[in-house]
Amino acid sequence: MAADRCSAPLPGGLGSQHGRQILFTPGNTACPEGDSRQEATFEEKGSGKRREEGMLDGLYEKLNAYARTDFYPFHMPGHKRNPETGPLAPFYRLDITEIDGFDNLHAASGVIRQAQERAAKLYGSEETHFLINGSTGGLLSAVASIAGKGKVLLMARNCHKAVYHAAFLNRLNVRYLYPELLPEYDLAGEILPETVRKAIILTLRERNADPKKAAEVIAGIVVTSPTYDGICSNIRKIREIAHSYGVPLIVDEAHGAHLGFHEAYPENSVQCGADVVIQSTHKTLPSPTQTAVLHVNGTLVNRGHLRKYLAIYQTSSPSYLLMTGIEEGLYLLEKEGEARLNKLLDMRRQLEKELASCKHVRICPYTEPSKIIISVKNTNFTGKQLYDLLREKYHLQLEMACETYALAMLSMMDTQEGIRRLVAALKDIDSESISEKAPDFTSVSECWNPARKLPLYEAYMQESCEVPLADAIGRTAAEFVNLYPPGIPLLVPGERIEEPFVRAIQERIGHGYTVQGINEGKVCVL
Repeated sequence: MAADRCSAPLPGGLGSQHGRQILFTPGNTACPEGDSRQEATFEEKGSGKRREEGMLDGLYEKLNAYARTDFYPFHMPGHKRNPETGPLAPFYRLDITEIDGFDNLHAASGVIRQAQERAAKLYGSEETHFLINGSTGGLLSAVASIAGKGKVLLMARNCHKAVYHAAFLNRLNVRYLYPELLPEYDLAGEILPETVRKAIILTLRERNADPKKAAEVIAGIVVTSPTYDGICSNIRKIREIAHSYGVPLIVDEAHGAHLGFHEAYPENSVQCGADVVIQSTHKTLPSPTQTAVLHVNGTLVNRGHLRKYLAIYQTSSPSYLLMTGIEEGLYLLEKEGEARLNKLLDMRRQLEKELASCKHVRICPYTEPSKIIISVKNTNFTGKQLYDLLREKYHLQLEMACETYALAMLSMMDTQEGIRRLVAALKDIDSESISEKAPDFTSVSECWNPARKLPLYEAYMQESCEVPLADAIGRTAAEFVNLYPPGIPLLVPGERIEEPFVRAIQERIGHGYTVQGINEGKVCVL
């Protein structure tokens, strides 16, 4: 398995129990009575264990060691690692700026570079970069690195809005790749390899281009796998097709940082040979919100250009807490990933087995194990009603809700108690609350292929006005409209507003869904 390729463990500890026990910073102020006992416990449970494993050069170890010195911070950040800052003081003690000896994310040559190299070895990539503003920064940087004036970007229609923003910023022409549909569960399925092949051929034909020079016309291909719902595409086959034309493949694998470390899970896109892979470490690994990694392979993407754009789209004051959080999550993945993923798989199977007798509630079997699609299709419930009931009555907070299903996410850190409560709640709802068929929603797929009146990059910056949604039919969109989560646009600037779109949005607003881009019943049009 992938984890076996990495012999050098990744250090961590920021989010661990022992790390939270240190509340005061030596050298800044006097520690209260009893703090020495806490430090001894920390040393025993944390740093001591890491030293036994030979991990002396990790970011966490260096930050913790520095916090124990008498260096006084006449530099940023403004909290000065002072415990009087309040309840966040335990985290502030490890929060520094780019001082001597602690490397720089944008020109890594020391401890940060070492951490990134260990991450690359863990996943089997040629080069890995830490991202401290999420997968969004990685997607923006990756698309910018392959962009060229007048080129076409082949992208999945269900890509995250960050990919659309990248296309706009780089003035790229866009051709959409439409996923297969799974009508049984109202899910967008995979992007078929043949869909990619046909899109390449059609683009070359329209541009009267030589297939051997496809890269002069097509900037690249972007697909999302797994999707927010947990549907994976055949990345290996898509990569083969893309590379046969010399075109790079970028995979938004934000929800798949855990893949490739257990035989029962799909391969990750690095293993499949994609050129750039972006993974959110905070989505399925135990890392802080806003953390991610970007992997690079091969020569189809200019790495120098990519590094420049990473410096543009990431802050010049990167958080050492976030970088340490990435390191910690990857450390746990390497040391315990297979065992914990096996436990996750057991929980998934347990949930499916115990809910198999339900009359109305169904679990979709087509997702990778960490995504639990709870379907209430053909009942008097919407996904939003199920989501709200689980939160309000059972105190179970799910990830998101769509028209006919709600999504629960599992990770390596879930517990049997959580699964027990979810099973009990769903059985209760199935037996007492759900009954006959509800009115149908207009399918999102009906809204996905409207006429395009203007390119995205032209329409987005033109003067616009707001009109009532019902009066917008036939007008050209000036803003993105999307359900959030997951942040996938239903309407893109430059597209003609059609009646099915208006109907679909009105239905979802009426049922309490969050729709971005609609302001008090009005939409921006040209």
